Amino acid sequence: MKLNELFDQEEHDFMIKECLFQLWSHSDDLMFIVAVEENGEFSLYDNNAASRIAMGIEPNKIYHRNRIRDMFPEEIVEGFYRTYREAITSRKPISIEQYTVNDGKDLFYNTLLVPIFDEQDNPAFICGISHETTKIKTAEKMAVEAGEKLKEYNVGLKQINDNLDAKVRERTAALELAKAELEEALEAKSSFVARMSHEIRTPINAVIGLSDLALNTSPNHKEQQDYLQKIRDSGDILLSLVNNVLDFSKIEAGKLTAESVCFSTEKLIRTTVNMNVFGAYAKKLELVTDIADDIPEYLLGDPLRIQQILVNLVSNAIKFTESGSIVIRLRCNKLDGENILLQCEVTDSGIGISSTQLEQLFCPFTQADNSVTRVYGGTGLGLTITRQLCELMNGEIKVESDVGKGSTFTVLLPLKVPTLQPKNAAIDSANMLKALVVDDHPLSRDILAKLLTNFGIESTCVGSGWEAIDAIQQSDQSGVAFDVVFMDWQMPGIDGIETSKKIKNLFKELAPPILMISAYEKHHIQPHLDTGIIRQFIEKPIGKSTLFDAINQFFNIEKMAISNKKIAPIPQLSDFHILLVEDNLINQQVALGYLKSTGVQVDCAENGKIAIDKIKGTQYDLILMDIQMPVMDGLTASAIIRGMDLGYELPIIAMTAHTSPEDKEKSLSVGMNNHIPKPIPSDLLYKTLSNYLISNKENSKPDVELLPVKPALNDKLSMLFKISSLEAGKAIDSLKDDTSIYLKIVRSFWTQYTSLLEDPKARFLTLDNRNLLNDIHSLKSNAAYIGAQDIFKDCVVIERKLLKNEYVDGSLLDAVISKLSILLTALDLVFNQIEYKDFDSTTNLKSTLRKVLPLLEQSDFKVENYFPALHHKSMNTQYSEDITQIIQNITDIEYEQAAKLVRQLLVKLPGS
Repeated sequence: MKLNELFDQEEHDFMIKECLFQLWSHSDDLMFIVAVEENGEFSLYDNNAASRIAMGIEPNKIYHRNRIRDMFPEEIVEGFYRTYREAITSRKPISIEQYTVNDGKDLFYNTLLVPIFDEQDNPAFICGISHETTKIKTAEKMAVEAGEKLKEYNVGLKQINDNLDAKVRERTAALELAKAELEEALEAKSSFVARMSHEIRTPINAVIGLSDLALNTSPNHKEQQDYLQKIRDSGDILLSLVNNVLDFSKIEAGKLTAESVCFSTEKLIRTTVNMNVFGAYAKKLELVTDIADDIPEYLLGDPLRIQQILVNLVSNAIKFTESGSIVIRLRCNKLDGENILLQCEVTDSGIGISSTQLEQLFCPFTQADNSVTRVYGGTGLGLTITRQLCELMNGEIKVESDVGKGSTFTVLLPLKVPTLQPKNAAIDSANMLKALVVDDHPLSRDILAKLLTNFGIESTCVGSGWEAIDAIQQSDQSGVAFDVVFMDWQMPGIDGIETSKKIKNLFKELAPPILMISAYEKHHIQPHLDTGIIRQFIEKPIGKSTLFDAINQFFNIEKMAISNKKIAPIPQLSDFHILLVEDNLINQQVALGYLKSTGVQVDCAENGKIAIDKIKGTQYDLILMDIQMPVMDGLTASAIIRGMDLGYELPIIAMTAHTSPEDKEKSLSVGMNNHIPKPIPSDLLYKTLSNYLISNKENSKPDVELLPVKPALNDKLSMLFKISSLEAGKAIDSLKDDTSIYLKIVRSFWTQYTSLLEDPKARFLTLDNRNLLNDIHSLKSNAAYIGAQDIFKDCVVIERKLLKNEYVDGSLLDAVISKLSILLTALDLVFNQIEYKDFDSTTNLKSTLRKVLPLLEQSDFKVENYFPALHHKSMNTQYSEDITQIIQNITDIEYEQAAKLVRQLLVKLPGS
């Protein structure tokens, strides 16, 4: 199946379920689910094929809630029940040793039992998996029997020493030598079995720990997916330990072969890190990945074996490093057109290895020395297998080390490069971002800065929290503020969280958004995410795709590499009635354009007071509420609505350009349910509406019909694309390719600002305008919608100065007026194209209305082309107010009401 380039929740959940189902179907381990019945009884809910074969029951037969007591003898049942009750009482996973006899053979199992509780906290199920440990037990038994044999030899030797002559004593000496050699062999074997048993328990602890974390996380929480992924990776560790022994024997027998498949280098490194992250976390080690820019994203080789090599090297590095960092570097040398030499380096700051120890480093069942073995543990097979795997793939491994300073293991592997490579993800240069990188680790800082540079993002790097505060203050004074701050958490002196708090306190609403970077304890970051001090969490080490996805998610930027954009599904909401409270006509049109596609019934209100009056007479399913409005603002209106005795649930969604954490907190404090930023992201709007309307509709589950958005081009659109100061393509992209909405927004922009500039009494964009801040704020928002980026950027600068009570030079306003005038002049040529034969005195108002009426009946946007004619023919007549009311209804997309008024006016006109 083809996977999505971007994160898809449904696809992600499906793949996890599919993988778990396949493990259930094919695992040799015994998996089972026991249901907790009434009166303290238990039943077998289901078990996998391996478990059924072990039980001697039909693998493909359907079993459901079979009573345990009916399936096993009473003494076995009581043993089962005792362990089940123990798991329920402990309220957490438990591990037990079990023994049984099958066909006269002794069988031993290590069983993990996990209790599952329902929403009322009552035990519902017990999930279990049993791994056979018979071979290990057999080996232990062999060791015990060998010990008994040795005791017998000792008794025999003592008798021989007492009775035999000198010749017998010589033979006894030979036996003593044989005894010593046998004891040494048995000791090595016993030591290996003991170490292997210990290593198997380690990933089981990881599984239990992650299971606890997942159970304590709400189902929709982002962390849950991360924990589940690490559970899977920890399971891989468990398998790899067993596979190490098998691989060693296969390599010795010459039966292990390498495959050649396409794999992602970044995914391989990310999986390697995930499989070792808990070991690094336990020691507070910094895991750093450094992937060279020239390494192809996809290579041909054996990813499983390469990952096995890297996991062995990284886990060794963590084991022998008490403080500092572990660096994983990937470099490559091109051999020819389709072949490269991949160079993988793992560098640590650990205890190092002496030259004497290096000579035996790659020998099986050995480590640096016996004392290291006792302190650090391990099987002594990892590096042996690593070297043999390198040789299997025609590669080699080298090591450089200084005692007390650390080691560097270098793996060189010849690999092929597939012809097809994905296009490099890039961020549009028109959306140039300026970032501040704060990290006390120089290498981590440099790697992040390099990745940002590759995305076209300018970065400034500092090494501490105090330096970060100084840098933000300097950038603010220079007028070129940072768009985002990438902040490391664990730093000496003042950590990332304290630094973030100080930045918020010092710079208030002008503080740049902060993205926290850390490898540890992400749940400690969550409270600060909830309060808005930190906007997002990124887990170390940061890869290219991880960073790009984070920037995408935060700034709502799409990958340029995606050529065939998928248009987001639009929910069908015709069963619902909502109220849109918005004073800005262009913002109102954008929202109505989006909402029209859903079929939802919409009423409009220009301010909070009108909204309250409408709520008193109509029961709405939801309110979309602007914050900054005349007469009564959205916060005041929401507080009043929450104080009304409505008798039903009424969600209020803030829809505003005020998006700082403080603004969101204000919205929530007056009873609003959610927050949608402006410019309005259509995907977020549709998702929010679906969540609050479809999900909350009582006793009803309306189907969500996916309606395709049909982009269209016409002559006016072609002319708009030719205007140099208008980035029409990007604006249409942000509207999900709905060109009809875009044309309507641009026309309204042209109408609104042409009248403002032509009216000297409006005092628009002048220093003596008391509403200058509001006017600049509205112009900024409206310019962004139509793609007038130059005007938008100028408005951002002026608005920032007004918010900080700084002096605004009149030349800045003159520049905006100049750019606006040039744009409006260009738009005159687009929208003043109605042939003036419709305007001359021979064409009366009635004929124009007769042309307008069928367009209204068909809900055709072309009706707006007749606005100038209607204004012209009704000027200085008794019908001018009627025409104004008709045009207002058309602007509000109230086509039915407008058609009704046109019919009434046609009856009133002379000659009817």
